[in-house]
Amino acid sequence: MSEPDAQVKREYDPPRAAPVRLTLDNVEHAFTFQVWNDDQKQRGAEVVGDLIQAAKTILRNVPECPTRTRCLNNLIDARMLANAAITHEGRY
Repeated sequence: MSEPDAQVKREYDPPRAAPVRLTLDNVEHAFTFQVWNDDQKQRGAEVVGDLIQAAKTILRNVPECPTRTRCLNNLIDARMLANAAITHEGRY
């Protein structure tokens, strides 16, 4: 995770594809593996790197308890949801 005063190394707001409702015609696409292009790989790596740093910060500073476990699980969920959004360019 970057310092509050540090400049973001990359100013990029990825374009979002038009929202799409899940239908019988596209549900297979939404649920199957999609190969990432180089841009998606870079964005995914940045998200994962920052989430790893957040998890390490929590592990170092938050007492072990069920609440900490939930917090870490939410970071794992955030990674999976971010990956899905990157994969589908925000369609679903």
